Amino acid sequence: MGVAAYLCLLLSCLPGVRSAVVLNQTSTAVAKPGGSLKLTCATSGLDLSRNDMTWLKQVSGKGLEWVAEIEGDGDKFYAPAVSGRSEVSKDSSNVYLQMNDLTLSDTATYYCARLGVLNYWGAGTSLTVTSEVEALPSVHITSSCNTESGQEISILCLVKDYQPQIISQTWSTSSRDITTGITMYPPVLGQNNKYTMSSLLRVPVANWNRNDVYYCKAGYKPDNLVIEKFPKTQAPQLIPLVPSPEGLHNQTTAVLGCMISGFSPDNIKVSWKKSGIIQAGSVLPSTPGTNGGFETVAYLLLPVEEWTNKQEYSCEVTHAPSNFNGRINMRYQGVLSVFIQTPGMEEIWINKTATLVCSVICSDPSQVHLSWKVGGKERSEGVMTRTHEGTRDPMISELRTSVEEWTSGVEFVCSARRPPSSSPVSARANHNIVEPKKPAVRLLLPAHEETERSHKVTLECVVSGFYPDLINVTWSKDGALISNNTSAAPTALEQGGTFSASHFLTMSAEDWKSGSRFNCTVHHCASNTIITKDAKNIQDECSDTRPSVTLSKPSFEEIWINKTATILCKVVHSDLEGFRVTWQVNGMKREDGVTTRGAERIGGADTITSGLTVPAAEWESGALYTCVVEDKSLPTPESRSLEKPTDGVESRPQVYLLPPSLDEVETDETATLTCLVTRFSPADIYVAWMANDTLLKTGIVNQPVTKDTRNGWNTMTSQLKVSPEEWNSGTTFSCVVGHGSITTSLFRSINKSHSKPTLVNVSLVLTDSFKSCV
Repeated sequence: MGVAAYLCLLLSCLPGVRSAVVLNQTSTAVAKPGGSLKLTCATSGLDLSRNDMTWLKQVSGKGLEWVAEIEGDGDKFYAPAVSGRSEVSKDSSNVYLQMNDLTLSDTATYYCARLGVLNYWGAGTSLTVTSEVEALPSVHITSSCNTESGQEISILCLVKDYQPQIISQTWSTSSRDITTGITMYPPVLGQNNKYTMSSLLRVPVANWNRNDVYYCKAGYKPDNLVIEKFPKTQAPQLIPLVPSPEGLHNQTTAVLGCMISGFSPDNIKVSWKKSGIIQAGSVLPSTPGTNGGFETVAYLLLPVEEWTNKQEYSCEVTHAPSNFNGRINMRYQGVLSVFIQTPGMEEIWINKTATLVCSVICSDPSQVHLSWKVGGKERSEGVMTRTHEGTRDPMISELRTSVEEWTSGVEFVCSARRPPSSSPVSARANHNIVEPKKPAVRLLLPAHEETERSHKVTLECVVSGFYPDLINVTWSKDGALISNNTSAAPTALEQGGTFSASHFLTMSAEDWKSGSRFNCTVHHCASNTIITKDAKNIQDECSDTRPSVTLSKPSFEEIWINKTATILCKVVHSDLEGFRVTWQVNGMKREDGVTTRGAERIGGADTITSGLTVPAAEWESGALYTCVVEDKSLPTPESRSLEKPTDGVESRPQVYLLPPSLDEVETDETATLTCLVTRFSPADIYVAWMANDTLLKTGIVNQPVTKDTRNGWNTMTSQLKVSPEEWNSGTTFSCVVGHGSITTSLFRSINKSHSKPTLVNVSLVLTDSFKSCV
């Protein structure tokens, strides 16, 4: 060998002269018997075309075994144990070992190495061949704590319930992997035949404060890891919690609280002091908060007498990870609380008065003087103050004024003062002047059936969404004012604080069919709005008309039995070719639950029927359902809306079941049972009949629901006609009633042998049991 060659070899052994050689391998791998696996050895600093690369393995507790070798020129050699089922290969920077038909004996740690004058080794890949089903772990990071030196923070990662035993677990931050400061504890096999291991990470305080998030990762494959994160350091926020004066009434112990939230890691110290002297307080266990940190409450118990003598108490909190040191002070204050309730819209609109209610809450209302000011001036007229002998109830004062004064925007002030010289505590209120709102006007035409079957027809002008409530509505025919045959429903207060009203014009059917044009003109002075809507009967003309759109509310039977509600939209027009029907719920488009039948020719016109089925609970909630009809021939879409009507107070039905008369059974071919349902409200009701356990579908005659105008209750009757033989056989017949005021079906049962019917409540389970019979 020449001098240059020896010099080159010598220099290669000197630090910093040769390039660093690194062989990287994945730490773990898992495979099943009979399966295949490809091990990879990533190299740097080596020319694989000039170096021979070797694979070796080491079974736990045994020595190294040679497995395979690939030379620089590509020649390959294998150990007899793997020959024929393994393949060694390489590219410019990686060496591979493909292993097929794996067996349990292939479980070992596999190393890639470059052997020669200088040896280079990879860290090894631990291969586990097992027939057990791979189970990913659950990963948990516990709260951090300081070490004894105070210079490090430790966090523990618990990897639970995994299989097989060999698993990869690593630590990292949001920007890098962590390889130092880690202590791995060996896995333990649990009673569920799964393993649990833990890993402790010690982080210098300086590094901890620089990093946002720490991650613990565990799993068997790099692309399928279970990851848990530990949030960044956050300083706590402190909120004092002191008992209210009224809460101390008849109590001997006061509780002071200190809410501590938003801190991370979970490592705080809390101390209580009274005028600088340490007190024995308590701290509840920390729990994860909504912002990613932790929260807890520290509290101090003390006699009420000590708290009310106005000495100062303090809650001091230290959070070392965030270098937080904070304190909040607490002292008893006999504070007055004053609140004003402003007049309601119903009182203003119906009673034409405005009443403000002032509530004063304090430890002793009898020592409080209360006064009112309106527009900066003392007011005693219209004031009524209620006092109480005890101290539990608030002090109430009412001031009644006119609607005009309240709506003018003047300020009302209610003040409470303790004599002789304490400062008053006041609450203020004034009416926010509402801008006038323009009305929306719709002119509803009489239905085609009405014009054909009745001598008189009615146009309805619906005015809605306006404020204030004063409007003027006039009707005209072909430009001439109409003063007769007009009427109006009472103006109604809408939920949003606006008003609605309906005005009507009644005329003969011949007058409507004459082709005259009728106008409804609405004048709303407050918003300076004049709106005119016109209508004309053009059903007999050749020109096209807008379609008729009507909505039908769901049947109560469907709501009660199926717990669904189907709203039907019926569209009628001379030609509905190309028309499209869509649905909206509370203004949002709804496609689920929609069933639409194409146009059908009925009575010389096309009809489209579209149904929207929704959960019964959604219908009951008062959702607004809108059917929208669109076509290029329409200047604007035609829409109709429907919501569950508000039916006032609910009243539970009373059910009476009457047997057939003896004369009828003996002389007629039928026996009639009568079910009388009364005193129920609202009018929606479900009535069915059963014979023993079978739901009946025939022989039933239900009469329409009638309303008693004196008390607002509803009544209906349902009759079941059976043969005398069925009645005499002893069959038990039941009248089944469902109503919104009850949660389960109400049964009334009778048979020939019973002198009196029986009344029972049946659970929802039984209700569902006969649902399948419908």
